[in-house]
Amino acid sequence: MKKYSILLILLVVVALVAGYVIYTSQEESEIPKTETVKLTGDQEIDVLISKLKKSMEDYMREANPSYSQKEVDECISILSEYTISIYKSQSKKEGMELVKSTVLKLNALNEKCNLSLIETNEREQIAEIIILASHKMKYNSMDEDITEEWREW
Repeated sequence: MKKYSILLILLVVVALVAGYVIYTSQEESEIPKTETVKLTGDQEIDVLISKLKKSMEDYMREANPSYSQKEVDECISILSEYTISIYKSQSKKEGMELVKSTVLKLNALNEKCNLSLIETNEREQIAEIIILASHKMKYNSMDEDITEEWREW
């Protein structure tokens, strides 16, 4: 009788572990993996954008935010396009118009996500990307927050 009790307990433990493994693998697969970040031509910026994307995707796995992979990808695309465009800009005025339009696009996207897409950590990362790309064009200093005037996040 003791052998059957031990065998039954082991069987239950194995079933619980197997169920947990299946559950967690299904949970992770609910968040689709997407393409790699579009290269901007600047390795430093690409690394920052990739870190932001990973952070947002990791948060989606841990919580149940009101946004999806689609909105994360849109945010990343906005930042990639901004970087490519600012590197093609010909003047500080043109560069600051790009900053403004990018921040306004991010405001609208964040609004669409019930203001939950861009939290404190993301705000810092996004501002760093925007400021750094503009700084590399010599349009601003690194300690100048060029997003603040239009930023709602």
